Amino acid sequence: MILRMKIVLMAKWLCCFSAICLMTSCALFKPSVSKPAANNSSPFFDHITVSLNSSTSSKGTPEKGSLVIEDLPKENYLAGLQGIEHIPPLIFKYAVLIDVEVEKINNRKLIEYINQWWGVPYRIGGAAMSGIDCSAFMQVLASEAYGLKLPRTSREQANQCMEISKTELREGDFVFFNTGRGISHVGLYLSNNKFVHASTSAGVVISDLNELYWNNRFLKAGRVIN
Repeated sequence: MILRMKIVLMAKWLCCFSAICLMTSCALFKPSVSKPAANNSSPFFDHITVSLNSSTSSKGTPEKGSLVIEDLPKENYLAGLQGIEHIPPLIFKYAVLIDVEVEKINNRKLIEYINQWWGVPYRIGGAAMSGIDCSAFMQVLASEAYGLKLPRTSREQANQCMEISKTELREGDFVFFNTGRGISHVGLYLSNNKFVHASTSAGVVISDLNELYWNNRFLKAGRVIN
């Protein structure tokens, strides 16, 4: 009888001990571990920029087309952004009209004067904002943008120029056309086959030398003799 009671007590004790061990091993009773808070302002991200350059493989050779993070000073990166932001809208406008990169438009004074006269109607013999003809416009533009003094008519202006080939044209050169008898129209070359002039139909505009009308009437190109 006594032996039986001892066995029963021993069994109950083992059951209690097993239950306690099981409970203490459960995740429910383990202390929770807090995760570090996310930090969006990392000094690492403040000093890098991303570019599509070649990276280095395990063999030490570049891997073409890989995405590389370059460690660059923050002030250099910001300076580049500010450079883009500070390009005047007027320069972007004329880069589109001339169809060239923004960086290639260096004569801001010329662009500003063209913009002032943009759309002024053509008037033969005119030399004002109310109306201007092609040779008078060249007089004004050459004087304001380059400090050049030109004679009044397109023929006289052609005589003051040294003739050059189309392939030699650069900004500030003159292009002459036969729209009547001989040299009867003149424009100022800009870039990329584009020239600005006072046309009879649209006033002061930018046209292309490759346009059929102007290509068929082109006579010569000239550079003002200093």
